[in-house]
Amino acid sequence: VHEVIPDGCVSLVYHRNADKTVSWLRVVGPRLVSFRTQVKAGDIFWNARLSPAACRLVLGCAPDSLQNQILLLSQLLPRLVDDLFRQLNASSNFAEAIAAFDSCLSSLELKPAEVDTKVTAAVRFIEASQGQAKIAEVAKAVELSVRQLERRFRAVSGLTPKQFARIRRVRATALALVEDGEVDWASRAAEMGYADQSHLTREFVTVTGRSPVTFAEDIARIKHGNLVK
Repeated sequence: VHEVIPDGCVSLVYHRNADKTVSWLRVVGPRLVSFRTQVKAGDIFWNARLSPAACRLVLGCAPDSLQNQILLLSQLLPRLVDDLFRQLNASSNFAEAIAAFDSCLSSLELKPAEVDTKVTAAVRFIEASQGQAKIAEVAKAVELSVRQLERRFRAVSGLTPKQFARIRRVRATALALVEDGEVDWASRAAEMGYADQSHLTREFVTVTGRSPVTFAEDIARIKHGNLVK
């Protein structure tokens, strides 16, 4: 059983099993909580994460209607499915999968100028702070009022800036567990901008449904390859 921690993005997810008898393409909407899925030996999962600032432009619908939803890609981007399926089914490694996603998304001929540059800057600001930035600080940095930022951010991403920041901070904490192993929780809470260890635990439970300690125990049993942050 594999736990998928939210990252604040919408993802286009491809899966196939070891003998290629099962394969699918799905859209995973913006999530506020983790979910678990069963993974078997030989399974392959590749996905392209859409920046929160580009979700509405790529999908052509309001991302908040997709919150915590998993849908077939054919329901949202039917003209992308056949070619992307063909290329991903023929891919033998991650590099080839990246090229397939890049090729097919480029075929949509989206215009970068249509992406909200203020939200793009806000996303980068929050990510750079590992979710620790105050929303007032973010709004000031991108020259918007807090209310303007909240409205524009939610419209294109399906999340509020505060929800996105919470997810990024919990995700950064989880990644630190994978990379560092043993953790001094009081020190970790301070490093990640939490008021104290109890605050860290509450936020972690809200997103993952369990304590950081329990999560760390499970993580220690898994051999990880390269981490995509």
